[in-house]
Amino acid sequence: MDHHQLKEAAKASKNDILNKVFHRRGKDGSKMLYGLLHIKIMNCKHLRNLDRLGITKLILTQKMDKSDPYVMAFIDDYRLLKTQCYDDDLNPVFNEQFYCPVAHFTDGVTFKVKDKDPVKDESLGKFFLPASELIKTVTDNDIKDDPNLAYGDLKRVGLHKVVYLDGKMLHGTLEFMIEFIPTRMLPKTMEVPGVYFKPMQGNDVKLYINADDDGSAPVVKYGGRNDDLKVWTPPRLWRDIYDAICNAKHFIYVAGWSVDVDQYLLRGEELREALADGKYNPRIGELLASKSEEGVVVNLMQWDDYSSTFLLPGMMGTHDEKARQFFKGTKVNSRFMSMAGGDTNTMFEGQNKKMAFTHHQKYIVLDVPRADGEGRELLGFIGGIDLTEGRWDNRKHPLFRSLQSQHKGDVYSKCFKVRCEHGPRQPWHDIHSSVRGPEVMHLAQAFEERWMKQGVAGELVSRSRLGFDNEITLDNGGGWCAQLSRSIDSRVNAFDPSVRRETLSNSGTSKNKFNWYSVRERDTKKSERFETATIRDLSYHRCLDQKKGRLVDNSIHLTNIHHIRRAEHFIYIESQYFMGSSFMWSKDNSVKCGNMIAAEIALKICDKVAAKEPFAVYILLPMWMEGIPTAGATQGLLYFQRVTIEAMYQQVEDALEARMANSSDYGLKVSDYLNIYCLGARECSAGSQATAPSVSDDEKTLNMTRRHQIYIHSKMMIVDDDVALIGTANINQRSMDGCRDSEIMMTSWQTDHLATKESTPKGDIHAYRLHVWASITGQMNAKFRNPNSPECVNAMNKIADENWKKYIGHETIDMESHLLPFPLEFKGGRILPRKGLVDGNFPDTNAKVIGTKSHFLPELMLT
Repeated sequence: MDHHQLKEAAKASKNDILNKVFHRRGKDGSKMLYGLLHIKIMNCKHLRNLDRLGITKLILTQKMDKSDPYVMAFIDDYRLLKTQCYDDDLNPVFNEQFYCPVAHFTDGVTFKVKDKDPVKDESLGKFFLPASELIKTVTDNDIKDDPNLAYGDLKRVGLHKVVYLDGKMLHGTLEFMIEFIPTRMLPKTMEVPGVYFKPMQGNDVKLYINADDDGSAPVVKYGGRNDDLKVWTPPRLWRDIYDAICNAKHFIYVAGWSVDVDQYLLRGEELREALADGKYNPRIGELLASKSEEGVVVNLMQWDDYSSTFLLPGMMGTHDEKARQFFKGTKVNSRFMSMAGGDTNTMFEGQNKKMAFTHHQKYIVLDVPRADGEGRELLGFIGGIDLTEGRWDNRKHPLFRSLQSQHKGDVYSKCFKVRCEHGPRQPWHDIHSSVRGPEVMHLAQAFEERWMKQGVAGELVSRSRLGFDNEITLDNGGGWCAQLSRSIDSRVNAFDPSVRRETLSNSGTSKNKFNWYSVRERDTKKSERFETATIRDLSYHRCLDQKKGRLVDNSIHLTNIHHIRRAEHFIYIESQYFMGSSFMWSKDNSVKCGNMIAAEIALKICDKVAAKEPFAVYILLPMWMEGIPTAGATQGLLYFQRVTIEAMYQQVEDALEARMANSSDYGLKVSDYLNIYCLGARECSAGSQATAPSVSDDEKTLNMTRRHQIYIHSKMMIVDDDVALIGTANINQRSMDGCRDSEIMMTSWQTDHLATKESTPKGDIHAYRLHVWASITGQMNAKFRNPNSPECVNAMNKIADENWKKYIGHETIDMESHLLPFPLEFKGGRILPRKGLVDGNFPDTNAKVIGTKSHFLPELMLT
């Protein structure tokens, strides 16, 4: 066979393997929709009037006229879209467009038209579109036109229909357009298309691990032909934040989930020197207040925890009331903002959402001297590390040895019931970033949009007057490109009015570039379609999503999906939570936790398995989520995380089995491609600074075992060592939804250090990832340089297994290496507790590793 025939045969074999994987868990008639659905809901006509005898509606709303229609579309239980509701209108014109990434094995898409009612919404009709109408493969003619195509490759398909609801003319019509673009035809650019913030060039970016990096990690060399040209110099986050605030001249903007005014940005000798100097106290509250006294505009925007009061700290302990009281009487503009319900919510639903969801964004924007000393520029910090208690830590992660020194007044523990004088403290692992240059304009804009919606617009500085609104003048020649993304909606954010107008008014969907043709169909008033195997051009007619008519920025979710899909070699993730893709769970798949990250990762691995290409995914999670591990909330979180992981493992195992059945390969296992880890610390009694005797059961146990999980609070993904996604969003529905918690994330890359199909780059992101791995493993293993290789996977797993023996062993020792295997294992198609755990419980607890489904706490709060 010639080269083309070999390539075509390999592609056909790959498609065959993937088809076996998807059909193994699907039902008859199901198809794999993997790509993007572009849907436009145009109008309904001649709908039934279900409100003609609406006595309940008359009593509750003083209206009794016509139905109040809106449209939803679903793939099984997964909701793709929900339009605005139109009051008293039997012929509503919607003209709303939606761009919906999909990774679903399904028999079709269901459109539902509903009548909004005060008690229970009623059905006005529905229409089912079989997936087979959207899935079409290339033909001989297509391959003749483009020899790079192979049998099994999917086409781009568009449909335009006017359908009778329920197949009945008397129920009225729904007009819509739907287009399926398969993943192979979507752009693989570094820029995420179709989102609110476009990327900016000419930036300098710093990448941080932990609030402090003491430089004790093994040395990392990188760059050049042999990857040893330069030495990575780790920056120190809280030191850099302190210096930046001290040097601010015009403004300081701080957005936080929690801000503790009593915590110190500096520790040890640096703290003593700063206090002796007397100019700027590193205590957060006093530092901000002193800068405001200099005439610097200091705006603090903190989440208002509805459960906290002047007397009670609240369920989340965010210190919002303490900050509120501290800044009274100062020149700091402090605003405490809750999440908001919408006009479509009842009073109870609105209050519930304010209690359940949070402003989770954490970032700082301020002006600083330029690095070259010529004038001033903008600097932004963005990531997972709050300016609050318990966050200051370094790679040593002391348990008992810093209670009276570095962590005096900052001994934080939420995983066990222990006293500050006794310990252990809860070690903290986290990730952050900073950026200088034009991209900070977008970070400032994000702050301003929230402040204008829930704060006082007049308290903002004029960036144009200060010269901080010009991309050209802020370009510092740095080799970094950056793109901001968010999870937030118009209930709590004032989007750019021009973008808002364009989104709400844009009804364009060009049909000119495709060859549409009419199709005669039963129960359909009009039907047109097109198919193409080659036209890839995709125009996004808006940069914000819509839900119930309100604007939604869900670009964090879209950004994660985009970069997973363009991954060629490996993915490294750190996240506080990991749950989603409920549509692929073996049970409870009606739970509204449909973010697609887990499904996308599993599909990416399956694709690489089928193509027989090396690929690896490394995921770092906390051993358990913060809280007492036996508590119902913690166990409920662990349950949803476990079913997510189980679904991924099952799908990857199906791909491996299909590949082994199709070839001479044998002995392949899930851990060759996908591995999940946690971190743990252990130290002997020498040097302990505990000053209290053991009283509680937890204190007695931990005083003897002297170990604790290192809590993973990071929110980061690195793909192919060429792009880093760092922000505040966890991998769960709260963070990815866009209408639950507010989140923010910065994606950054060096334009001179991008991956190719054959290799990964050796730039700063590569060095940073090596530094993170050296910090958590205690070694700079040469195999880490090629993370997609089996040798690297085996090396990481060997380190984790050896550390696990030390962590659960009877001998108490100092652990310099912290990487542990996550305490689950995959066996017989199921996730089980790791072998050796007593009764399947976490060490030193009676808490089940696999979690327990809560029958009392709503899944909305847990996912």
